[in-house]
Amino acid sequence: MTEQYVWTVIIFCGLVTYLPRLFPLLLLANASLPAWFVLWLKYVPSCVFGAMIFSEIFVRADRLNLSLDNIYLISSVGVFAVAFRTKSLPLSIASGLFLFWLLQTQTFLILSF
Repeated sequence: MTEQYVWTVIIFCGLVTYLPRLFPLLLLANASLPAWFVLWLKYVPSCVFGAMIFSEIFVRADRLNLSLDNIYLISSVGVFAVAFRTKSLPLSIASGLFLFWLLQTQTFLILSF
């Protein structure tokens, strides 16, 4: 590969990444959006986050796993409980990491004996 080819690919990838973000911004910058649309947009980050974590929590070995040996699911239930009770993001993250570590360690100890 030549240096020119590498730079062409880098610039092209940058444009392909940047332009889809730029066009909606330019088109909607001076537009007045309907109230229902603005309300709908407030839910987009939550929906995207939910879609990203769903498969990590509920899917194991390409199958839906709702059993008690799914430590990802048990940890997420614990995180939800802490988040609901404390409304603290750092405490929720710390408790989730600790609970996951604890379950993973206990599973390892049970399987090793």
